[in-house]
Amino acid sequence: MVIRLVEFADVAVLTEQVTTVRVVSTCRCGCASVGLRSDGPPVPATVVARLSATGRDDYFAIEASGDDVRVVLHILGGFVEELEMFAGEGVQVVAPHVDSVTSLWIG
Repeated sequence: MVIRLVEFADVAVLTEQVTTVRVVSTCRCGCASVGLRSDGPPVPATVVARLSATGRDDYFAIEASGDDVRVVLHILGGFVEELEMFAGEGVQVVAPHVDSVTSLWIG
């Protein structure tokens, strides 16, 4: 799923980050969200600002939905930071299959 999100953004540095991404934490509430870290190079601030819905040079997100689940990849300070998955309050989430993604959004 992360690879598909990053491919949608079409940023080579972000693609490079994903090749070394690892899970470093899980959400304390028990949802399927995870904290991520990568050894890849940072996305330049100018690229982050271009992809940000608000023009911020330190944050943007790539969002997808499918199978009644929303998935958001947060990029903070030029690095993948968190993969958030949710379907509603108290609903157990299983990551949707990449082929079921019906919409992608960057902002």
